[in-house]
Formats: sequence, C-alpha cells, structure tokens
Amino acid sequence: MKRYTIPTIFFMIGVILQYTFYFSWVSFTLLTVSCLLLALFLYSLDFQNPESSQTSEPHSNPNESLTQIPKTDVVFDTETSLPTKASNAEPKTKEILWKKDPVLLAREEIQAEERFLFCETVKESPFPFSYEKLSSIQYFYYDGKEFKECFWQKAEMLVETDDNAVEWNEYEESRIKELLPAISIGKRKLYVPLTINAHLFGFLCFSTKDTWNESEIQFFWEKSTIISEKIMAKKEYAKVMKHPVSKLFNTSHFYAMAKSLFESKENVTLILFKFINTNFQTEIAIGLNVLGKQNASIGLGLYQLEEDLYAAMIPNDKLDIFSDFFKQFIEELDSLGYPSEVALGYSNQSIPGIKFDIWIKAAYKSLEESILYHAA
Repeated sequence: MKRYTIPTIFFMIGVILQYTFYFSWVSFTLLTVSCLLLALFLYSLDFQNPESSQTSEPHSNPNESLTQIPKTDVVFDTETSLPTKASNAEPKTKEILWKKDPVLLAREEIQAEERFLFCETVKESPFPFSYEKLSSIQYFYYDGKEFKECFWQKAEMLVETDDNAVEWNEYEESRIKELLPAISIGKRKLYVPLTINAHLFGFLCFSTKDTWNESEIQFFWEKSTIISEKIMAKKEYAKVMKHPVSKLFNTSHFYAMAKSLFESKENVTLILFKFINTNFQTEIAIGLNVLGKQNASIGLGLYQLEEDLYAAMIPNDKLDIFSDFFKQFIEELDSLGYPSEVALGYSNQSIPGIKFDIWIKAAYKSLEESILYHAA
C-alpha cells in the first residue's frame, strides 16, 4: 500500500494550494484525474509483478526459511528426453530412395549397363575421320528393340547426345536389322551396321554434302568392324565379372574381391542377403545395388552368388549408415506394394586370428539361422 501514498500526498498538496491561492473547478478536476491515473498505473504494477509484495516484506532469517521447505527425493525420468533449444530450422526429412518402380528401375539399369559398354568403346576407339567426303558421323546403339543416338562426331570432336531417334525409312531400317549396309534415298547418308557373329550392337550413320555410291561401302564397313570387335571384347570381359541377367558382380569376382580385401586387413563385414516370399528378387537386388551405391552405403556394389542369394562387403565404419539405409529401403518397398522378408547373414573380419574360409562360412551359417528364424 505504500505506493498509493504518493498520489494521496500529491492530491492533498494540490487541494491545499487550491484553497490557499486560487480555487478553480477546472484545475481541481485536472488534479483529481491526474491523481486517479497515477493510482491506476501503480495498481497495474501489482499485476505485472505479483511477487513484489513478497520482496517488500522484511527479510527473515534464511536458516528459518530453509527449515520450512520439505526435503523430497530426486527422481530422474529416463523415459523422457531432455528439452532441446527451440529452433526455427525445419526437421530434416529422409530423402525418398525409390523414385521409380522397382521393376522399371531394374529394366532401365540393365539396359544402361549394355549402353555403357557401347559408349565406352566409342569413346576409346572412335571411327577415324580421314575420308575427304565425310562431313559427320552419328553413333546409334541398339537395345534389342530400337535404335538410339549416343554420339555425334565432327572431325576429331566427339559429342555425347541424348537418346535421339533415327530419321530413316523402312527400307534402311530393315537393311540394318538384316546386318547389311544401306545408302539413303538422297544418297547423302550411309548406314553401316556394327555387328559381329550375328550380334547387332548398333550402326554408324556417315553423312556427306556430296553423294555416296556403292563402291565406297566396303571401306566404311571394314573400318566399322574394328569397333564391333572391341564392343564384343568388352562384352566378353564383362561376362567374366558380371552376372548375365542381373549385371551384378558374379561369384568368381566376389571370391577374388573378398580374398583381396581379407588379405589387405581392411575392416569389413560380409553380409549375405536372401529375399523371401517375393517374385522380384532380381529387381529388388538390382535396386539395392543402384540405390546403395548412390547413397555410398554398400561398398563396391552387390554380388550375385546364386539365383536368389546376394552379398556385399561393407566397411565397418559404414555399418550404421548401411543399417539405416537398408531399413528405409525395405520399408519403402512395402509401401510400393513389393513386400519382402529378408534373411541376413553376416561375418566380421575383425575377429582376431580368423581365416578366410572361416570368415565366409560364418556368414553362411548366420544366414541359415536367419532363414530358419523366418520359417518358424
């Protein structure tokens, strides 16, 4: 209440001065209103600081106040996380892994693998641009169904292109599919197939500002055969390392790489995968290989050991990353309508004194236990 003595004293002094010198109702009204406003202002301070009344009390003995506070046991809630500082940043959301249907992604990946071999050969051994009449060359890849442009060459300049379709007529197309060269109706384009042992890899389209004649076909066909032979050599080499259907690393390459990693004493974990209760094992495995390499969580890639058995060698320092990735991978598969149970077997190389064959067998034994668990 001490605060309200100030407007009271102010009001009394004003009244005394009014009666002593000159009394006016106007000045008296202003005095009254100003004192009331001052009182209301002080009254509002009581609501803003409700504890002010406690601080204005005389200080008591601190020892006496402490004895009045009851002592309680301290209990830690282990279920509740500690409060975090408020932040305006939005919570991080995981990026979706499967941006395409698993079957479509697998089909595109297999085609991309074949196209990659074709393109690598062209880059390494382009057609020699030495013929005077020649103005440009187009390289077309054949995926078994249609032809798509890969490169355009002008002199020594080789430019990679989009998958452009071929502009030709039925006669020219039929000749190429019959593994025979053809000259366009306007005589300005010469089509030469890239073929060997009855395998059609694509064709070359030689353009000129002049005209082509039949006598010039043999020269370009012989030169093109060199590119065809190199494409075939790359395909044969790929067969040594890749599975013929899935294009994943095969069994022989797996044992070669596993032996190399084991002898190098790198800390890796061998993981075996077997997808259960699904008809899309190959598609899922190809997706695991593609998405795993994109997210840098599956090492060098996936290996196909048997028809429905796959393996990966994961560095130990990336096991947590792979675990999170694989969990999300399976969850998204379920949401896309491709539910699959996965039996996993693993073996850690970091066990002291472990031998190579024991390392491999331990992973297979772990896989068998996982299969029995899923079958139970």
